[in-house]
Amino acid sequence: MPEQTDVQTLEDSLRKAGSPRGTRRWLLERAAVGAAGVAAGGALAPAGAALARDGHSSISTFGTVAVTTEALTVTLLTEVLRHANRNSVPAGDLAVFEGAYAAEVDHFRFTRRYWNPTTTNFWIPDGFFGGSGDTLDLTALGMALVAGETLFVNLYLIGVTAFAQAGNGQFARFSAEIAGVESEHRVLAETLVGATPPNNVGFEAFSIQRPQGIEMALEGAGVGFGTQGSAPGAFYRLPHPIMPPPVQINSNKPS
Repeated sequence: MPEQTDVQTLEDSLRKAGSPRGTRRWLLERAAVGAAGVAAGGALAPAGAALARDGHSSISTFGTVAVTTEALTVTLLTEVLRHANRNSVPAGDLAVFEGAYAAEVDHFRFTRRYWNPTTTNFWIPDGFFGGSGDTLDLTALGMALVAGETLFVNLYLIGVTAFAQAGNGQFARFSAEIAGVESEHRVLAETLVGATPPNNVGFEAFSIQRPQGIEMALEGAGVGFGTQGSAPGAFYRLPHPIMPPPVQINSNKPS
């Protein structure tokens, strides 16, 4: 399926995920800007190359997009926590952000064992935070996270499909385990935008069928992968070393 068609199906994906109409419109307006597509080749670590051999190039592409978007998410949530510590964020919301950060660090470390990100320098729109500087508007952040987590659930469903088709049941399950956590994050983000109920799907949406479509939708939302994005914002680099998670969570590795 062409990436253009993939992005056109994003509205259905977000609608099925229960995203508010304003959230869908916000992302789709920006997705229209970024319909040029994203190169997702990237170099594979040896273990990742082994997973991708025998003609399963879709696994190579999935893995590169997965580790790159996990690097993006860790970078974004690092900034969210920094902004939260400079603003009056309710303790319950802060705990959610801290738990999400810990999980995304686990995801990045796992995917990084097998694949290399195409970049660790990202252009993140100011609108994700609700403004520039140290601004943090929880509704604006919630809208960005709902849209993003919808895409990430879809991405890991692509992974489930690719690994299943390659006969790799173990990594298909690993992808499903990560998709389950990303769906938890989406539900928590739905609470920030006042969705009622926030747990509002019976089945997850699988509308974008190629990993490149996920990156293209993010670019359409103003994100830049090593280059300046289409929306006002700033460059943020994945910290090295990565900030230790401020809270401990369970199940830090695939089962």
